[in-house]
Amino acid sequence: MRRFCSLLMISPFVVTACSNPPPPQQPRTVVVQQASGPKWVNKGSGARDGEAGKAFYGVGIASGIRNEALARQTADNRARGEIAKIFDLYIAAMMKDYQRSTTSGDFKNSSEEQDVLSVQKTVTEMTMRGIELRDHWMNPVSGSTYALAVLDLNNIEKMISSANQLNSKVRDYVRANARRAFNDLDKELGKRRESGR
Repeated sequence: MRRFCSLLMISPFVVTACSNPPPPQQPRTVVVQQASGPKWVNKGSGARDGEAGKAFYGVGIASGIRNEALARQTADNRARGEIAKIFDLYIAAMMKDYQRSTTSGDFKNSSEEQDVLSVQKTVTEMTMRGIELRDHWMNPVSGSTYALAVLDLNNIEKMISSANQLNSKVRDYVRANARRAFNDLDKELGKRRESGR
């Protein structure tokens, strides 16, 4: 008799559990947390007026690297690379203007383009040595490391003035047109950002 009673006691629970389907699962909402960082993180790379005056700014990001030293080194290199990309546009445009304004006579006998390419390479190599790493930030949510590199236009002009390997005519042209070329590049980069290119 005791056994029959315990089956009766268990029986309603089994029937209840089997007769009611489980409630439908609610979709999970994934909340993506954003960590607010320094202003330079959100501004990104570019040529613009800033705290350092007219300068080239490069923002490098390293994600998914657990080794903190390696993450920082990677972010630093990427920040320098961002400046190099922008600076190449800048110096190439300036040298193109220089070539256009100084080439004369028969183009077949001119070696001006070779000189321009040589100058472009020399100025780029000189100024890349002037890049300063100014700040770092680690996103506490994603763990990504950010680096800010800056190439100051005043430093570029000082380096060009002291460059003995540039002939005086090129040096004077670059020094005289550095700010105008910077402003032109700043406008061009602004247009590209607005158009989404």
